[in-house]
Amino acid sequence: MSYLQHKWMEYSRQPHPARRYCNQREFEADWVGGLRRRFGLSQEALASLASVSVTTVQNWENPASRKRIAEHNQDRLRDIERDLWIKSHVTVMEPNPPYIRALHDLLAANRDASAQGLAEYLLTTLPGDDPERARLLHWAALSYSINDPASPRARGLSEQALEAIGGGDARLAAAIENEILGYQFEDLLTLPVGAERQGRGQRLLAACERLYKRDQQAAYKWNALEVACRAPLAPAECFRLAGDLIGLLGESQVKRKVLNDPAFETARALFAEPGTLN
Repeated sequence: MSYLQHKWMEYSRQPHPARRYCNQREFEADWVGGLRRRFGLSQEALASLASVSVTTVQNWENPASRKRIAEHNQDRLRDIERDLWIKSHVTVMEPNPPYIRALHDLLAANRDASAQGLAEYLLTTLPGDDPERARLLHWAALSYSINDPASPRARGLSEQALEAIGGGDARLAAAIENEILGYQFEDLLTLPVGAERQGRGQRLLAACERLYKRDQQAAYKWNALEVACRAPLAPAECFRLAGDLIGLLGESQVKRKVLNDPAFETARALFAEPGTLN
């Protein structure tokens, strides 16, 4: 079975998919476009990575195209997705323990089961108070979430990693926390709208606000607002966060971004009428 055929079968088994497709070709076209959007690639950049023409990428993303994506190109897209996922989710900070390098190499070589086995073994041997335990827990979670972000084992290991972050290298701790929250947000978006998604959103929002309190970076407030809008949480929560950003950055900058970025649609009512902000 080809890679995208397998993804189509996974989609077909979902009882309540976030989006419905008329056929497999439409699903494949949206998958390729989604790959580019997730990792901020232009069609030219994806064509270069896949060693094909821009016209070929355009055909891949055209649901009306009669040409299917060749299996060898599907394999290439799978490898590109994996490479981009690792680069966007993993910070390899030196000094880097040899076993972390081994886990990285196994994941890069598409040997997830081996990476999981090594990570589980290391977790049984590394002392609980070892300063590297948070990093190991994070990498163990990555070995499960690279193919299944909603994996219960990945979720559990990520929570343990967050709990294990403490003293030691503050730079590494911040990188681990940002990465974990990043793929927990991706996981949030795969959940159907409902109580579980809102509960996950509330926890992520609290984490983003905790990071803002620590580092005073406006980006964390933007992250919190996006979580509140897309969970979605109560409109009052979205308005509160938008108000915080206005206090930090000014009304014009916040208004421009909220009105032009679909991620913040829930907060747009704040700017619906003159005088709303008074």
